[in-house]
Amino acid sequence: MTSPNPALLLPYSLEHTPATAAQPGAVALNRVRLTIGDDPEGRTAWPVRCGRIAVDLPTAHGAAARTGEPVILRTRLELERGPGRGRQWLVETTTTDPTVTTLTLSPAEPASFDGTWTLTLTLDISTPLGTQSRITEDTARGESSPQRRAGTAALTVMPLAN
Repeated sequence: MTSPNPALLLPYSLEHTPATAAQPGAVALNRVRLTIGDDPEGRTAWPVRCGRIAVDLPTAHGAAARTGEPVILRTRLELERGPGRGRQWLVETTTTDPTVTTLTLSPAEPASFDGTWTLTLTLDISTPLGTQSRITEDTARGESSPQRRAGTAALTVMPLAN
């Protein structure tokens, strides 16, 4: 699903590829691809200044809770370098709540999304995921100081690759 969600200034796309059956002894992984700043419909008012983004990925309703923390094997951040793009982004993962995994993306300096570039995070996780994610962003239009805003986005299920 692509926002803009009226409560959020940035557009988000959350794609979910469900885990496939793992080989014996292996962990089945769900893949989530979060793309920020892609607005093919042109509904976002640019520029948007961003100081932080947090995404809560809920555990699927009725999923058996694992003991301990969910296994996250890989996160990969894709960002074309350039001025105003936040320089270096830090990705922190919080898994202390068994019902939600939180990803926090923080740039070393505020980023200015202008519709010409995107930030993409790919995450492989063993936790079965729910369909609605909560997004919290620290954003502002233009050069204003970022303020905290919250909204939701639905995970779009992607077909499995053959």
